Amino acid sequence: MGVISREIPPLYLDAIRRFRLIDDTFFSLCFDGFNEGMQLLLRIFFDRSDLIVKHVVTQRTVGNLYGRGVRFDVLAEDCDGKLYDCEVQRADEGAAPRRARYNSSMLDARELPKGSTYKDLPETWVIFITENDVLGCGLPRYHIRRTIEETGTPFDDGAHILYINGACRDTTALGRLMQDFFCPNPAEIAYLLDIPLHEVESLARGKSA
Repeated sequence: MGVISREIPPLYLDAIRRFRLIDDTFFSLCFDGFNEGMQLLLRIFFDRSDLIVKHVVTQRTVGNLYGRGVRFDVLAEDCDGKLYDCEVQRADEGAAPRRARYNSSMLDARELPKGSTYKDLPETWVIFITENDVLGCGLPRYHIRRTIEETGTPFDDGAHILYINGACRDTTALGRLMQDFFCPNPAEIAYLLDIPLHEVESLARGKSA
């Protein structure tokens, strides 16, 4: 791929070299249209080997006629029609529970055209990959869904929220994945070798990949 070459100030180059997958701009660049990479992430998040991703877009903006819009970092769809909004968050306040709720509502709003029935709503997942353990229980992942309080049984509305604790970087598959998310040197990334990080960095620097 040819890219117009131009001089990049050293300060900017240094910032580019420090990009990690936990940085939202870099995350979006790496996974734009990269079905296999997002599939790997989701398989590890859900501990499933059969999950197939068929479509990935990044930085998709959804407007709201009556209020605040939303821009999804990475939006993926699997072969069963389930939707995944995958967000990376370094700041704790960016992963607030009500933000997860709002993203979930905006996913629903864009998926139900006029004339459709509510049963046509797809199953959705809002996933926050966080730098810190924002929910504070020391778990590697947190799955949130509505329940009926009186019985403790799930209220099966098809909406899910998943928090991935980036501070948990142990030797499990998920822990190793999080190690890669916080590694600034593509040459040292062990688990996500198929992600073309060097190509993305070359594009960002204005060189041919």
